[in-house]
Amino acid sequence: MQKGDNNLINFTNKVNVLNLLWSEPSIYRAEIARCTSLSIPTVMKIIDDLSARGLVKEVGKGVSSGGKPPVMLEFNKSAYYVIGVDINESWTEVVLVNLLLGIEEKRIQDIRITDTVDSVIQRVIKEIHTILEHNSQKADRILGIGIGIPGLIDPKRGYISYSPEMNWRDVNMKELFCKNFDGEIVIEERTRAMASAEMRIGRAQNVKNFLYVNNSSGIGSAIVMNGKLYYGNSKSSGRLGHMVVEKDGLPCNCGNHGCLELYASGNAIARIARQRVKENHNSLIYDLVFGDLDKVDVYIVFEAARNGDRTALDVLRDAAEYLAMAVSSVINLMDPQLIIFEGKVCRIGDIFMGMFEQALNERYAKYIESEIEIVSGKGSSNMASIGAATFILERFLATGGELGRTLELVENGMGE
Repeated sequence: MQKGDNNLINFTNKVNVLNLLWSEPSIYRAEIARCTSLSIPTVMKIIDDLSARGLVKEVGKGVSSGGKPPVMLEFNKSAYYVIGVDINESWTEVVLVNLLLGIEEKRIQDIRITDTVDSVIQRVIKEIHTILEHNSQKADRILGIGIGIPGLIDPKRGYISYSPEMNWRDVNMKELFCKNFDGEIVIEERTRAMASAEMRIGRAQNVKNFLYVNNSSGIGSAIVMNGKLYYGNSKSSGRLGHMVVEKDGLPCNCGNHGCLELYASGNAIARIARQRVKENHNSLIYDLVFGDLDKVDVYIVFEAARNGDRTALDVLRDAAEYLAMAVSSVINLMDPQLIIFEGKVCRIGDIFMGMFEQALNERYAKYIESEIEIVSGKGSSNMASIGAATFILERFLATGGELGRTLELVENGMGE
């Protein structure tokens, strides 16, 4: 066997051991050897290396099955840190997380309708600087920055082609952040970031194939196959909200007509409810907003539905039918184990999700019989920012914890 082959084997073994340590609260050397099919001496050598770099620590002794009790090992979550950023149409959130994705500090700022690309980015950069100042003892142990934002993203270049939610076009996000921070910076699509968080700390741990649907103001989705996010040829997979469900339907800002999010998203539900109540005031929706239809939003529609309002229930039922139509097509293509729903439409809409599952069951019963599990997401409001951080964590674990460098500030950057 050539030396290069040995190096690759040693590297692969280290990666496998490090990932096992990350996933287990505590574990002893013999158990690591059993789980990885490695010899005890090989495991001991790897653990010695990881311990020397502060990535693993001894945390007491386990129960003996005869002889000396085993020494328990634990992944050192405080060895390094990651910054995660969530940018969406309503707010920005910056978090500092440890290596187990626990939040050490969080900063949130509302986004105003008048905000420009530069003003939003400068605000985020300022918040990152503030977190670094508050955590000066950890600042030299930050692996990088992960940023999640809705839209068409090229992760390799860190480039935003178009974000309809933000109304941004042609933004070289990575370049703007690299002017201020020297180190690992990853720009990702927001829904993919949320799905990545579900894989690490949420409902999709150990699930190989699943569909993630984020139904909020618009509808985004992410596809995970064989335990990895599926991007597609042009990095634009998962655009469930722009699946056509009405031929010659309403025009969409993507340039097409009849897209799903025009009929089943939170904004669509509110818009359709306003239209129907405008034609017929005999609805609790009208009373809840005291006749001011501009105040009708998805929350008002759900409140009316929970009180049995026929107009609200009809609007939700129609939206659920459209969503079931689109999701069934994806089920037919990818045959997922699990479908995770997140976003305000799903969070506040027990009635809506019941209608959706009924529509899926009635019209596509053979798919429900295939034991696809349908669940709500973990429910944390921080899943997008934590998920953005996971992309840095994944790179760290995939290298066996080997670091090229940690994050550094760039003098005279735009955020200074």
